[in-house]
Amino acid sequence: MPWPFCPSCQSTLKVDKSGSIDCNVCPYRSNLSDIVVASTTFGLPSSVTYSADRPIPLWAKTDQEQAALKRSTEPTRATIEEPCIKCSHPEVGYYTVQLRSVDEGQTVFYECPNCKHTWSINN
Repeated sequence: MPWPFCPSCQSTLKVDKSGSIDCNVCPYRSNLSDIVVASTTFGLPSSVTYSADRPIPLWAKTDQEQAALKRSTEPTRATIEEPCIKCSHPEVGYYTVQLRSVDEGQTVFYECPNCKHTWSINN
């Protein structure tokens, strides 16, 4: 039975700050140092994982990168494969805003990149 379950009764084990491991159901007792030595008994993971790279914040970018980002005046929108209701362009940009009370759905605003027509739907 893998960690954190008792090898005797399969109940969840309790660990205190000193490293003592106790089972609340049966008399099983152990210590964290014993588990590290016998890690195959408890199935402790033996691999290391790393977080994905995070985007660099604007203030940490070079002056040239910041200037290029500030020159871009066109808003970026998420896109969806939905035809424009005016020109039938196959993909439109959208964003959502909570305009009504919290217990109601958001309002979705669409904008066609082809004809610039905008419309909204209350969800």
